[in-house]
Amino acid sequence: MSASPLPDAQLRHRSNRFVFRLSAAVTLGLLAWLVNAFLRQPPASGVERFLAILLTVSFSGCTLMVWWSYLKPLPALDRTPRPATVTGRRTFDGPPDADGNHQEPYDLVAVTLELDGATVESLIADIVVGDDLDRFVPGSTWIVYAFEDPAALNGDPDQTRVLLTEAHDDVIRGGYDLGRSALRGGVAGPGSELLQRRFTNDPHP
Repeated sequence: MSASPLPDAQLRHRSNRFVFRLSAAVTLGLLAWLVNAFLRQPPASGVERFLAILLTVSFSGCTLMVWWSYLKPLPALDRTPRPATVTGRRTFDGPPDADGNHQEPYDLVAVTLELDGATVESLIADIVVGDDLDRFVPGSTWIVYAFEDPAALNGDPDQTRVLLTEAHDDVIRGGYDLGRSALRGGVAGPGSELLQRRFTNDPHP
């Protein structure tokens, strides 16, 4: 198989971290401007103060959103590789964009797997795209990780997610659906950005 021209998961994750750090740096600069606008002599005009407040709040929200969506530690992950058998797909409406219009629908792969001696149903959180989605035919087996507490993501044992392991780093992902939130709109590529993130049971570096 030829090497994919798309950026791998590690590169995509580094890109998210760069965006966060850049946004945080801009926010700190705006915060310094805001403080200076109120303390300096002669005092800043009302228009300058308003702009400083508006931009600081806007970039603070952007920084928090990037951290929450792409860098916040995820619930404890059980890194025991488990075979999961595909049973079908479920189609979801895309979340609304900034204009309130829904993005294109996407499919999640439905699977069954063994957890604690019982057969359970779940959905693969990775949003598989392109020709790779056709590989997930009913009856095929894929290796996944499960969360230590299946309901940890959504507080609902009937809305669980599992993650494709590193054994399937060749699969192209177009985003991730964690139940309460769907992460889409970035650059598609092979490998799992989720597995590049920290989980609450990971040892501290």
